[in-house]
Amino acid sequence: MQSLDIEKRVGISLAVGRYLRSADRFNDASRDFTGACRSLRKQLGSEQRFVVQVDFKHYLVTSDRDGNFDVEPIASL
Repeated sequence: MQSLDIEKRVGISLAVGRYLRSADRFNDASRDFTGACRSLRKQLGSEQRFVVQVDFKHYLVTSDRDGNFDVEPIASL
């Protein structure tokens, strides 16, 4: 039974390590996303509607007077 305890502890340690590394990546991505949203709001202004091309794909960008925005992919022009 003692080897099972060691195996279980090793498994838990590996799972905790994976969780912690994932949490760090998630927090970094969250900060990046928040910064990107803030930057886009600043650039957009209010009540905009236009199409942009990014990485060979087209997106419809809309914003309202409250600073809310939406970026949705469109199939083609």
